Amino acid sequence: MARQIRKNKLNKIIDDKISFEYEKRIQPWETLKIDWNYYMEEMKGLMIFTDGSKMDGRVGYAFVVFYNKTERDYRKFRLNESSTIFMAEVIAIQQAVQYVKANDLGQVNIIIYSGSALMALSAVEEARDIIDNIKEYKGKITLTWIRAHMGNFGNERADQLAKEVTLISDETISFVPSRNQIRNELNKIIKDLWQNRWNDSKNARWIKNLIDKVNVDRLYGDFYINQILTAHGVFREHQARFFE
Repeated sequence: MARQIRKNKLNKIIDDKISFEYEKRIQPWETLKIDWNYYMEEMKGLMIFTDGSKMDGRVGYAFVVFYNKTERDYRKFRLNESSTIFMAEVIAIQQAVQYVKANDLGQVNIIIYSGSALMALSAVEEARDIIDNIKEYKGKITLTWIRAHMGNFGNERADQLAKEVTLISDETISFVPSRNQIRNELNKIIKDLWQNRWNDSKNARWIKNLIDKVNVDRLYGDFYINQILTAHGVFREHQARFFE
């Protein structure tokens, strides 16, 4: 697992897929952050609403361009199934920034509902290349957070497009699994092996009657509770085994 995570950090492209975890070396004095504002419930000027969606294991993202309250353009893309909502949200912001640069737009307000994406952008220690590309843009953009599903037309339109694109079978962008996905998959494998070993074990049958499913949430470090649960402690029945 550690080797795969390190590989993802050091390589931008792996097996024709993009590594979201790829980090480029940044000197401490070159670190950047982006501040953001709160949405003030008015659609004025040039605004881009972004959104990501995951439905039935399929992931997509979209952004919609508005001038005042008139929709001018939109883009929507499908990601591969190993992608996460966070990836979709960040890529939506990155693509919106690329759209602003490509069309040489003036002052643009990019409206985002993802708090986690904005926190990553505002973190000085964030070194992932995809996020840093957004930070490096020196154009006249403002990032603004909006609460999701509050009836704002632009936000609802971006959400609609992001959900629509999940129905498309063809993937536009493919990512390798993230470090969290690798850890989660490994933890699942370990838990399954643990459960199989617990099922096949001939020991601790009394505890098996109480707890038949393994669960890390039930791991106890209490010396006395463990004696009670296992019946291995300063109990007459248990001690008698050693002195018969």
